[in-house]
Amino acid sequence: MSNNYQRLRVLTARATRTVATVTAHNPDGTSAVELMSGTSITALGQDVAIGSKAYIEDGRIIGAAADLPYADIDV
Repeated sequence: MSNNYQRLRVLTARATRTVATVTAHNPDGTSAVELMSGTSITALGQDVAIGSKAYIEDGRIIGAAADLPYADIDV
């Protein structure tokens, strides 16, 4: 008999998706992106224009993100 919690984790396991701003396209097919924290990383893909926001998942650009305002609220 397997652990129900382990089975649930397998069903709901997903990669973390974050939003970043594309700052440059590199010749090797990657893009430089800046996270909301200010950290710069390199992500695979060039499907999103420079200056636009993109969804990043597992180090890859998976699509364009809406340019919505960001608010950090303490509860």
